[in-house]
Amino acid sequence: MKASFKLLLALSFSSFSYSCASTNSADAQPISATSESTREVAMRAYAEGDFHLAEGLLRTLAEAPVYDPQAPCFLGAIHYRQHAYQAALRRFEECRNHFPERAEIWFNTAATHLRLATEALLTGRSYQNNPSAANGVHQQYERLLQALMELQRVHTKEVR
Repeated sequence: MKASFKLLLALSFSSFSYSCASTNSADAQPISATSESTREVAMRAYAEGDFHLAEGLLRTLAEAPVYDPQAPCFLGAIHYRQHAYQAALRRFEECRNHFPERAEIWFNTAATHLRLATEALLTGRSYQNNPSAANGVHQQYERLLQALMELQRVHTKEVR
C-alpha cells in the first residue's frame, strides 16, 4: 500500500509543471484584441522567466475594465513559482470560480496546500523546545514533515 501511495503521489506531482502551463489559453474566454495581445506578451514573459513583467500585465487583465477570467489562473502559477503560496491559493480559488470543471486548477490548489503544510511544519519545528523528544506527537510531526518533504522531492525530480 505504501508503494502504491507513493506512486500515486509521484504521478500527481509529476504533472504540476504541466498543470501550470495548461492552466492557460486552451479554454480561454474571448477578450479584446488589445487584451489578447497583452496576454500573449505576458505568456511570453512567463515562459522566459520574467515573472515580474508577466505578473504586472496579468494583473491589468484580471482587474476592471477587462476582467479576463483566465488571468487569475496564470497569476496563481506565477505566485506559486515565487513561493507566495497564500497569494497563489487565492488566485487558484478565483480561477476555480470561473472554471470549476478544469482538473488542473484543483490539482494546482492541492499542490499549493501541500506547500503551505510543509512550510507550517518547518516553521513550527523551529519553535519546539526539545526536537529530539521521543513522544508520540513529535514522532507523528516528524513523520508527516518527512512525508511532505518526500513529496516535494518527487515533484522536483519529475519536473526536471
